Amino acid sequence: MNETQSNFIASLIGSDCNVSLACKDNEVELRLFHEWMKDDSFREGYDTAIQVRDDEALSAMMKLIRGNDRSAVVEYQKMQRQREDLNEIKSTKREVMRVLINSQDTKSACLKEYCQIFKGTKSAADDQFANVVAELGLQTPHQRMKSKKSKHDNQMSEMFLRGELLEPEMLKRLMALSLSDAENSEYPSERQRATEKVLLLKTSIEEMNIRIRKESESDETELIPKCDALFFGASVASCERVMHDLISDNVKAIEDASDSK
Repeated sequence: MNETQSNFIASLIGSDCNVSLACKDNEVELRLFHEWMKDDSFREGYDTAIQVRDDEALSAMMKLIRGNDRSAVVEYQKMQRQREDLNEIKSTKREVMRVLINSQDTKSACLKEYCQIFKGTKSAADDQFANVVAELGLQTPHQRMKSKKSKHDNQMSEMFLRGELLEPEMLKRLMALSLSDAENSEYPSERQRATEKVLLLKTSIEEMNIRIRKESESDETELIPKCDALFFGASVASCERVMHDLISDNVKAIEDASDSK
């Protein structure tokens, strides 16, 4: 915190946290004050000024209560209820965010759900997310996804080395992982890399399918059965069975005709 900010905090303490007055005394624009509030050291000084003001107000109220001022007693009770309600709301928001972090697949899904529940801004939800992760030592959805992906990659590598994972299945699994990364990765650069990998895998799968089709076509089956199968829209084996049945029927008919003579 620089000297100008320190003087501003001193003005806040002296004016019972009147921000407009502190801005005027220090020739600071309100816009700059809001920029300062993003700085942790300044925010800490601001919170200190708020605490000083609240402590002085509480001290003055307690003097009135000790003097048997009935209205002061009523106001104090009201203030306590408001404080309890505020603490309950904070606790509820914190717990909701904890549940979302542990259950959602992405950070963006956490923030979106939180904003919908409490009708808040994305910035407030982002701050709550960071605070809850730090305070409770939680694993973020992105960290969980990376850990799960790493474990899956290791398993797939072991299966491939043991000869349990053939090329078609391996490409299929890699495609599924890349599609998930392209959709759910936390940073745009990661999503871009995953998208590029999807395109490369798509090309590999297409080349593999062409190779498999060519290998299946390069068998020793004669050309005429292949043409028959293509013409009738059936398999070579089906056409051969039909042809065999026709020949058998013709042979039987000839034999029957010979017997009758």
